[in-house]
Amino acid sequence: MRHFVNPSSNLPEKDQLRSWIRLAQQQDVRGQQYIYEAFAGRMLLAIRRYIPGEQEALDVLQDGFIKVFGNIGGYTFKGSFEGWMRRIMVNLAIDSLRAAKHLQWVGENEEMLDVFSDTMYPDVETGPEWAGLTQKDILDAMERLTPMYRAVFNLYAIEEYSHREIAAELGISEGTSKSNYAKARRNLREWLREKLKTQ
Repeated sequence: MRHFVNPSSNLPEKDQLRSWIRLAQQQDVRGQQYIYEAFAGRMLLAIRRYIPGEQEALDVLQDGFIKVFGNIGGYTFKGSFEGWMRRIMVNLAIDSLRAAKHLQWVGENEEMLDVFSDTMYPDVETGPEWAGLTQKDILDAMERLTPMYRAVFNLYAIEEYSHREIAAELGISEGTSKSNYAKARRNLREWLREKLKTQ
C-alpha cells in the first residue's frame, strides 16, 4: 500500500484543485480520486506525527478521507483546503488515540509552568546546533514521546493551535497543555542532543 503515499507529490494549481473539489462536492469519483492522490501522502505524514504505527495510521487515513468526502459539500473555499483536510485528519488521529486510551493526562500541577517556560527552551527544530539532524532523526525522537506529549507538541508546534484550543480539543487545562508542551520540547532536545553526540 506504500505506492500511493508520496509526501513530496506536487500539489495541484489553485484552479485545478478548485475544479477537483467541485467534482468531489457532486460525489464525482474522479474528483475524489484526484484529491486523494494529491494529498494522501501529506495527510499520512500529519497522522504519523500522532500515531507512529503504520497500519493504524493508514486506518485513520482511510477514515479521514471518508469523512473529508462526506463533508466536502460544506467546504466553502474560504481558507486552505489542505488545512481544512488536515484538521479533520488530526482530529481523527486524536480520537483514535483517545479511544485506545493512549492519551494520559500528565502534569495537572499548573505551578510547574514557570519551570517549563518557553523562554528557557529554544525551539527544537531551529538553530545551527540542530543542523546535523535528518527528518528521520526528528521523527524517531518524536515517536519516543508519550502519546499525550506528542499530541500536544504536534498541535502547538506544527498545527499552530493555541493552548486554549488544545485544552478544548483534548479535554485538559491550558496549564496542562503548556506544561506538556514544555516537557515534550525538553525531552526532544535531550534525545536530539544525544543523537548528535553519536554521529
